Amino acid sequence: MAEALRCVVVLPTYDEADNISGMLDRVLHSPVAPDVLVVDDSSPDGTGAIVEQVAARYPQGRVRLLTRTSKDGLGAAYRAGFAHALATGDHDVVVQMDADGSHPVEALPRMLAEVAAGGDLVLGARYVPGGALDDAWPWYRKALSRGANVYARTLLRAPVADLTGGFKAWRASLLRSLDLSELTAAGYAFQIQTTLAALQQGADVREVPILFTERTHGTSKMSKEIIGEAMLAVLRMRLHGPTGRR
Repeated sequence: MAEALRCVVVLPTYDEADNISGMLDRVLHSPVAPDVLVVDDSSPDGTGAIVEQVAARYPQGRVRLLTRTSKDGLGAAYRAGFAHALATGDHDVVVQMDADGSHPVEALPRMLAEVAAGGDLVLGARYVPGGALDDAWPWYRKALSRGANVYARTLLRAPVADLTGGFKAWRASLLRSLDLSELTAAGYAFQIQTTLAALQQGADVREVPILFTERTHGTSKMSKEIIGEAMLAVLRMRLHGPTGRR
């Protein structure tokens, strides 16, 4: 049963004060009973303080806060969070997801069920039958998202439908086997890089359909610079493998 798996959800945050309390409550009340590790890049809006307030309402250890002193990219935040989560050895599954509510908490039981059934990495996928993007997204954002995914899948010849997504459930043993110090993409390319590394290691990668929704509070961290960095990173991965280096 998926409920038998011990799970920790890693949430990277920067200026998510409007979202983090509700997000934590939804995750913590999931039927799979996960713990949560928030990786906060010293948000000036007080996100970290809100996390501590929420943690005080739950049993000790259910919510932990890892505060980083610098904001140096999503990839760096996840590497720090993964290392911290794995160091305890308390969990069978490490889930990564956005703190803005765009990833549906309701999908966690289905994703963990796939891990329990033998999956090593389960992707919450937008581009499989049953998956979708929020109708609230304008057409050009949908086109950009789909185009970026097709670009990455085509260049890297990856046998998954949603290579660019960031909602993932990792079997802890697989995540531990990856050399995260070699997977150094700074932004959203980290999502592509880690999935590609798992595939090249022969992992059983599965996809579960999700509806990816628009955030209701705050602003997206996506920028032209992040998009450009990801496109160049994919080219490097095509030439040199997941690390992107010779």
